[in-house]
Amino acid sequence: MSSEQDTTEKDVVYIPDDSFSIEIKTSSSPRNIFGNRSYAQKSTTGKTKKSKSGYYLVINFEKIEKKIQPIDNLSLVNPKIRLVRFGCIDQKDWQGQESETGQQVSISPDVKKFKLIQLPL
Repeated sequence: MSSEQDTTEKDVVYIPDDSFSIEIKTSSSPRNIFGNRSYAQKSTTGKTKKSKSGYYLVINFEKIEKKIQPIDNLSLVNPKIRLVRFGCIDQKDWQGQESETGQQVSISPDVKKFKLIQLPL
């Protein structure tokens, strides 16, 4: 087994049936999740890396802040998890930025509300 991830696979792979594999998204935004521009684009070559449709585990956490500590002068405070959600998102649910050069995509409030289930912490 290689330590390199196959770029066509999701983050968590269910070997018996790849349609049940899961993509993991994390963000320091309190409620939003983001992907890169490719999430909202269809392949022009017919080749795709990994499917943007499927199951997602979404984890939102507090921003990592640097705080000065008297002992070591600098340490990182561990961020807390704010929100964990799970659901099925389709590629068409990812909305690209208006600008053609925009690098970020997100999902709509309706997708967050109706396609992602909040899990207890």
